Amino acid sequence: MKKVILFGATGNLGKEIAKELVKQGYDLTVVVRNEAKGKSLSDITSKYIVADVCHLSNLENILNKQEIVISALGKSVSPNDQSKPTFKEVDYTANESILHLATKAGVKKFIYVSAFHSEKYLHLEYFKVHHDFSELLKQSGIDYSIIKPPAIFSAFIDMIEMAKKGQLVHIGKGDKKTNPIYEGDLAKITVDAIHKQNCVIEAGGKNIYTRKELNEIVQKGIDNKKSIKTVPLGLIKMALPMIKLFSKNMYDKFAFFMEVMQHDTIAPQLGMMSFEEYIKLKVNG
Repeated sequence: MKKVILFGATGNLGKEIAKELVKQGYDLTVVVRNEAKGKSLSDITSKYIVADVCHLSNLENILNKQEIVISALGKSVSPNDQSKPTFKEVDYTANESILHLATKAGVKKFIYVSAFHSEKYLHLEYFKVHHDFSELLKQSGIDYSIIKPPAIFSAFIDMIEMAKKGQLVHIGKGDKKTNPIYEGDLAKITVDAIHKQNCVIEAGGKNIYTRKELNEIVQKGIDNKKSIKTVPLGLIKMALPMIKLFSKNMYDKFAFFMEVMQHDTIAPQLGMMSFEEYIKLKVNG
C-alpha cells in the first residue's frame, strides 16, 4: 500500500482527491491548517498532520517515509475569500517549500494541480505563480504529473447565492467558451496520474459552454423568474486600478476574471458530469 500525503485536502477538489485515494486503497495522510479542519475530514481519513504550509519550519519531517505527494493547494479565487496570504505565497512559495522537502525526503512522485493555459497569461499573478511552480517541478528531478483544468465546477458556487438574490450578471457579451470540469472527475484523473511518468494533463469537462450559458444554467436552476443583467466589460476594467489601491488580493482575482472572460479556454474533454447535473445536485441537495 503506497503512502500518499495530500496538501489542500479541505478544498472542494482536495476532498474529492482524498476520497478517490481512499477508494483506490492508498495509505493517505492529509495536511491541514488546524485540528478542526482535520476532524472535518474524519469520514474520509483519520490520519492528518496540522501544519501551516506558508511557513517552511512547520513542514520539517512531515514528508519522511512518504512515497507520493499530491498538492491541490491554492488560494481561492472567490471574492468571498478574505484570507490574507497572496497567490504567490500560497500557490508558489508554499508549494516550493513542499517540493524542497519532498526532494530532501526522497519522495518518488509529485502531482500538482495547476491551471490551464497558465503559460499564456504570465502578466497575471494567478497564472504566473501556477506556471512558475510547474516549471520548478519539471526541473526538480522528481517524477511529476501536472494537472491543468480550465476551472472546476465548485468555482461557480458563489453564483448560486447571487442567483438567489437576483444579483447574477453577465460581464460583457459572455460569448467566450470554456469547459469547466467536475471536481470528482478531476480527482480521478489526478489520482490515476500517479501511474503516468513526467506528464502534463490538460483536463476539461465533457461539455463546452459560453460564459453566458453558464450563468443561465445557474439562474434557471435557482429561480427562472429573476433576470440576469449585463455589465459592460469596460466598466469593470476601469474599476481595476481603484480596486488595486485598496486590495492587491482582490485586484488579482478581478484581473483574473476579466482575462478569462475575453478568451476561449477549452481543454480536452475528459470529464463525465455536465454542469447542468452539478447545479441540479447542489440546488436539490
